Amino acid sequence: MSFTAHPLSIRIAAWIAGRDGIEHGDVLLDRRRVYIIPTRAGMVFGAAMLVLLIGSINYALQLGFLLTFFVISIALVAMYHTHRNLTRVQLRGHAVENVFAGDVATFEIVVSNPTAEPRYALGFALLSAARKRLVSVAADVPANGTRTVRLGLPAPRRGRLACPRIRIETRFPFGLWQAWSYYTPPLTAIVYPKPEDDAPPLPAATHGDGDGVGLSSTGDDFAGVRPYQPGDPQKMIAWRLAARSDDLSVKLFDAQGGGDLLLDIDAQPHHLTYEDWLARLARWVLVADAAQVRCALKLRGRTVELGAGAEHRQRCLTALALA
Repeated sequence: MSFTAHPLSIRIAAWIAGRDGIEHGDVLLDRRRVYIIPTRAGMVFGAAMLVLLIGSINYALQLGFLLTFFVISIALVAMYHTHRNLTRVQLRGHAVENVFAGDVATFEIVVSNPTAEPRYALGFALLSAARKRLVSVAADVPANGTRTVRLGLPAPRRGRLACPRIRIETRFPFGLWQAWSYYTPPLTAIVYPKPEDDAPPLPAATHGDGDGVGLSSTGDDFAGVRPYQPGDPQKMIAWRLAARSDDLSVKLFDAQGGGDLLLDIDAQPHHLTYEDWLARLARWVLVADAAQVRCALKLRGRTVELGAGAEHRQRCLTALALA
């Protein structure tokens, strides 16, 4: 059994890692939460100083002693500055936007520096369950100021995506020492199903006062355009109009299926899997919202009542994400 796989080593590593739970509100990185060890460059530097000290002792070099202790004192002062560069930093989970499967969820962390000394080269890294770095960014925080750090994490599957543990570290100023701490923000993104690219037009209305004619992303008769929304396929974009404008627009066509719609999970066709059917429902929710068609969503164990608008679209997509 290797040293790193020993149960005692695992327990020590878990203790050094700090708190495992989610931390709400402002979190202060005090001295008890900041750890420091030499980097590889620092260990090479220490070995070089040891060789220089042995040579000075062996040959009784007075200037060798002076140089050795002078450089070692600089390294010890650097250790103090490395540790101070991270202590008394405040962290707070700020926001995260819901995304579609296949996109990148961005977690925003507000970093505050309540002291009069600026903080340089702070590194922020998302860690996997195996403590491997998923993504990392660096930022400087001004004196008595704040900085928003954004960490993007790929969201391949629908559902809830909680922000992993974040490792905050610094090697300022010389890279001889590494100080680090951990923080787990209370941020969770909802990953919607990826909308179907070639979805058929909206189904016929099942109830309500609609006349059975609505708007869809596919059809024969062009009916106009609407602003682009995340999740719309590129083939729906009106590229000629986009060439004359800074904003993207999506083409709409007349199609049967207007009025009030009921999107039922139990109406799944036999040739579609459950995930494919959720992707089609997600596309229909987006199309119905763009066409201002009221719709209701019926899932197994949950029903989203008839409605329209941005909040209703978000409720429907959230229900599909957690179905």
